[in-house]
Amino acid sequence: MKKISPNLLGFIIALFVTIISLWIYFNYIQKKNYQLIDNPTQQTLQVQIGDNQYIVAPGQQLQISLPTGQYNIQTQTLNDTLSYPQTSFEVTKQRGLINPTLATYYIYGMPYGPRVNKDSIFENLKTTFKGKTYSGDLQIDSAVYTENFYYNMNENFPGLTIKSENEALRKKIFRENDFKQFYFKNYE
Repeated sequence: MKKISPNLLGFIIALFVTIISLWIYFNYIQKKNYQLIDNPTQQTLQVQIGDNQYIVAPGQQLQISLPTGQYNIQTQTLNDTLSYPQTSFEVTKQRGLINPTLATYYIYGMPYGPRVNKDSIFENLKTTFKGKTYSGDLQIDSAVYTENFYYNMNENFPGLTIKSENEALRKKIFRENDFKQFYFKNYE
């Protein structure tokens, strides 16, 4: 029986570890690119984006994939009781939220990383909306399309982040009531 050289054995082990690492990354860690159509209302929406038509149930979200470009959107309730004006939006990133009802969303930046001065962010950045003052990096948005966040509504902030690709904040988008619950639970 021929003995395997240590160099070949090391190469085989390294190759095996690399393949397993890539499998774990692509199946569990990698974030999927998609746009999310959100319906925060109590009525079923019929949303037409370009030539495609989508039905979104009350309180639900629908994942779709749109390549970068300009899109027209028309929204109405399924029973035609309410119609929203036709408008357009531009997709420049591969992740975003489509807001066909022009509802209010909160985009909150959570500080991450060892070099981030969390106290400074909470002391210096304050936003007041509807008579309530919030500490931290907060943006309030009601645009038909937004992509200024990292975690979409159907994703959670991770419990622990060691590395954040040299960014001090990771932003997540919330519906209004969901943000108020998150903020109360974590900061009040």
